[in-house]
Parts: sequence; C-alpha cells; structure tokens
Amino acid sequence: MLSPRELWTRGRAVPWAVVWEVGRALWMNARDRVNDTLSQRERQDFARIVRNGRGRPWHLTTEERRRLVALVKKAATGRSDSSWDAVGRSVVTLLPPRIVTAIWERRRSDR
Repeated sequence: MLSPRELWTRGRAVPWAVVWEVGRALWMNARDRVNDTLSQRERQDFARIVRNGRGRPWHLTTEERRRLVALVKKAATGRSDSSWDAVGRSVVTLLPPRIVTAIWERRRSDR
C-alpha cells in the first residue's frame, strides 16, 4: 500500500476521484485560499468545470480534466506547476482533518 506522500509523488497514479475530491474540498472548505490564489477567471473556470462534472469526474472532457488539475494545484499551492507532493502537504494544512481522512478513506476503498 502506498503512503499518501508516495501517492502524491506519482502524479499519474493519482486517480481522478482524488483530484475531484481535493478540488471540491478546497472549493467548499478553503474558499479564502482559493480566492487568494486564483484569479476571478480561474475561479469561474473552476466552478464551471465542477458544475459540468455534476459530481462525477468522468463527465469531464480531457481538456477540462487538464484544466482542473492545473486549477487544483494552483488553488492548493499558488502555482499550477506544483508537484503532487507539494499539493498533498498544502492540503493537509488547508482542510479540516476529517475531510483529509475522508478523501484517503475513499481512495483506499476504491482499490
């Protein structure tokens, strides 16, 4: 079993459900951080992509997925080219522990 750090380090191993949950959790629980790190246009894109996905990341196009990844990284760390390791460290400090635990529990149950 991979540790959270190993999972975040292996970018292509991060499942879309985790990207989706982290993005949604940031949007709902760390709105101040999202407002500080994303421009108004980026926030609008973020909200549009989440609405278009209707709670299911597989409803997104390839371009929307790429954009969501960049926006999640930038919302969490301030940089869209951040590593998943940096995102993981940032998320732990931004989100309530119960949310982080729920994300990792969901990841574990998907296996």
